[in-house]
Amino acid sequence: MRIQNMFHDDINRPINGVIKVDQDSIDIIEQEVREYVITKELRKHFSAFFNYYSDSFDVPTADIGVWISGFFGSGKSHFLKMLSYILENRAIGDTNTVELFRQKFEDDPATFMQIDRATKGATETILFNIDIEGSINKDKTAVMRVFAKMFYNHLGFYGENLKVAMLEYYIEQSGKTEEFRRVFEEKKGKSWVEMRRAFAFNGKFIIPTLMEVLDMSEDDAKKWFNDKTAVELSIAQLVRDIKAYVDSKPKDFRLLFMIDEAGQYVGTDTDMLLNLQSLTEKIGSECEGKVWVCCTGQEAIDEIIKVRADEFSRIQARFKTRLSLTSSSVDEVVQKRILKKWIVNTFLYNFYSVILDKRYSTGVI
Repeated sequence: MRIQNMFHDDINRPINGVIKVDQDSIDIIEQEVREYVITKELRKHFSAFFNYYSDSFDVPTADIGVWISGFFGSGKSHFLKMLSYILENRAIGDTNTVELFRQKFEDDPATFMQIDRATKGATETILFNIDIEGSINKDKTAVMRVFAKMFYNHLGFYGENLKVAMLEYYIEQSGKTEEFRRVFEEKKGKSWVEMRRAFAFNGKFIIPTLMEVLDMSEDDAKKWFNDKTAVELSIAQLVRDIKAYVDSKPKDFRLLFMIDEAGQYVGTDTDMLLNLQSLTEKIGSECEGKVWVCCTGQEAIDEIIKVRADEFSRIQARFKTRLSLTSSSVDEVVQKRILKKWIVNTFLYNFYSVILDKRYSTGVI
């Protein structure tokens, strides 16, 4: 028998050594979920997260922040990604994520009961790397603007440009999205979704569409289109839109913002820390456990704010669930993910290993 045939999975298969939250092709997702190893350390973190998260279905809470810390190689991005897949219960081949994790928690039914309970209702996650999606020019509202961009993108709007996104949001609230897109396409010959990126170059099609669909006067439509003033968006307005969205869903619906590398993006910048604190606090108080904010960072939240703990005491309260990952379980992951063998081959491998060990130890070959 060839040695490579002893292993449960093809040892020559490509394995992504660095997990990126924006890699979401079907093949990558399936491999990541099926081959994810629940180590002893991760088992504790899954239990801690789902224990606290599932309680919010019974008792409303404002403490909706989760901070996952760990240095490079600790698996924090992978853990965040798995939480996203579990909570959404994504379809994986002919099954779903929760069922695959049922197998991984066969020896820990209590934790799986928490997972199963937390995923009974419909859940949507907005998973992104803030260092990639955020603007290079960071100011005191940078965190909120990334949240806004990703939220409006999630709704199907053009979050890259808040002026366009606000227009689309208003049209949607007016119940005229389908009509607006149809009329624009009739005039332009191309779809609105395809052309909205080039919004500034399509005034001669957008202005008459606004006039026809929203009953705007030509002067008002032109004035709106030509206005170059940056769109101002407050935390209160963004959270109001988020709340309106979740309130339009069933009672047990949940929405989670899952932000990778938040700690690296914010760093020790006072303005951005305050922005994250205010945004998380407002989401918690207004949405009462229906919307969650899960962040990763190399350092624990306590370490980031320790120099000015008095000023940022509220952010600690909001990020009540804190999970610290280490790279101590690498050997366990390698053994279970890469070196896992078929049962019969494991027996043979162990049997002959004992014989070889004895021969080498006695000097008899």
